[in-house]
Amino acid sequence: MEMEYKDTSRRGKFIIVLGVVLAVAAGGAAFYLINQAQQLAGSGTAPKVTVVVAARAIAARKPIEDGDLLVRTDVPIDPTNAQGIVTEKTKLLGRILAVPALEGQLVTTNMLASSASGGQFSVLQAGETVVANSPYWRAVSLNVPDDRAVGGLLQPNETVDIFVTATVNVPQALLDQGKYYTDKSTKITYQSVPILAKAGNMYIVRVSLAVAEEITHLQASGTAQFSMALRPDEDTRAVDATGLGETTNVIIQRYGLPVPLTYPPGKGGSTSPVPTPFPSPAPAASAPSSSASPAPSSAP
Repeated sequence: MEMEYKDTSRRGKFIIVLGVVLAVAAGGAAFYLINQAQQLAGSGTAPKVTVVVAARAIAARKPIEDGDLLVRTDVPIDPTNAQGIVTEKTKLLGRILAVPALEGQLVTTNMLASSASGGQFSVLQAGETVVANSPYWRAVSLNVPDDRAVGGLLQPNETVDIFVTATVNVPQALLDQGKYYTDKSTKITYQSVPILAKAGNMYIVRVSLAVAEEITHLQASGTAQFSMALRPDEDTRAVDATGLGETTNVIIQRYGLPVPLTYPPGKGGSTSPVPTPFPSPAPAASAPSSSASPAPSSAP
């Protein structure tokens, strides 16, 4: 019986050659597509615009200054970065970012704490929302001269304690008893108050609705003054203020300040009391807790 002879070697060589040809064709096609893409990118097919970026790191809740921003031209824009871009620095100056911006990062409108034109700050913190049991936060302004505001160096995003100095009017019946007299009294009243914005001597602070009402009344009365003390960022403790509060007489007695003597002596001929050689000890500090009523405001 005769058997048909098949030349399998020629068929194998043909398959190998065909594979090489297809591989070369695929490589050529890939090279062509990559080259075309590079040429399209180099030819400026993607639209390029002028955008505003952060010239340096910008902290949240700090008014944007001119030195914080940089304008870059011919920046390629595509659907991934075209939303909310700003083309002029003037549109961002003085605005407040809700989140920090990194150096070189696009500063877009969705990063602003307030979307309204002219919005300078946000009462709510970044990511904070209002729900049924949220505190009733309000922004209120305080007029505090530089000499009572750490030399005017206080800035937004810092936290302060607020002192109130009020005139205490003593009724005539108590005046006649010779124990009390009308004078000013000072005490730390509101603790851990964040500064939202500043304009000259006007400070915009965030407090509860009840404290905002108190501050509004004290300013309207015209008999109260406010002072601010800067807190370290790391110190979030509440100070027990029940043993604090100052009047001129309290300070005189505590530190043994000499009482002024009429000279030359009058008819009484009294002599000046001898001052104590060393200041008397300050009241013992209690464990940190909330201040006496009214309760201090604090950030959540």
